Amino acid sequence: MLVQAILIGLIAMFVTFEWMFGTNLGSRPIITGMLVGLVMGDLKTGIILGATLEMVFIGSITLGAAVPPDVITGGVLGAAFAISTGKGADVALALAFPIATLYLVVDNVLTLGILPFFLHKADNYIEKGDFKGMERMHILGGFVVKSLPRGIICAVAFYLGTPVMNQVLEAIPEFVQNGLVAAAGFIPALGIALLAQMILSKKTMVYFILGFALAAYLKIPMLGIAMMAGCLAVILVQMQGTQKVAVQEVEDDDDF
Repeated sequence: MLVQAILIGLIAMFVTFEWMFGTNLGSRPIITGMLVGLVMGDLKTGIILGATLEMVFIGSITLGAAVPPDVITGGVLGAAFAISTGKGADVALALAFPIATLYLVVDNVLTLGILPFFLHKADNYIEKGDFKGMERMHILGGFVVKSLPRGIICAVAFYLGTPVMNQVLEAIPEFVQNGLVAAAGFIPALGIALLAQMILSKKTMVYFILGFALAAYLKIPMLGIAMMAGCLAVILVQMQGTQKVAVQEVEDDDDF
């Protein structure tokens, strides 16, 4: 249990590094769920839980001052508790969002209370022309404020929380557990709806309807639809590029 807790903490720390070196989407639940399943000896369940949680958090993005619940802690601990208790996706969904929301409070305190120290130090280094010092503050501040707290909290929460979580789940009445199972079915749809609300428009609605028709009536698997969508996207980009070249050639054909 201790070794697993340490490894889970290291996963939370490692995937946070993308915010220091560039976004690679390694912090998404579909990745963290797989990594948690790997260290806990149940890779298949980890992948399934990660994909399920990804559908919930897929619409959780930062827009201006509106910061969503922390995807990393929710994804890591949600998958870890679900695997350790053997309860599956319903428990992962029930725990992930409250955990993510709770850590958001911690992250805000650290960001507002500690991060400004590193930012001011970085400003001083820039004024002196010391860009190496600025880079050190960038990396050190991200590690101290973002990576290290996530790792410690995830490790401690899993190590101390698994026995308690088992007792809590055993005490939950059967009708409540049935409700969690039902919620596991529609919460991912809510995540997709949040994403669709941001990207759907009159131009993109036709692709949504096409995907629905392919899945509902032709019974094409999700992977097949994704491959078709990728090919369609490439074709559309190539067509737009050809149209731009044609317009430029017509404009250049001027004898005067």
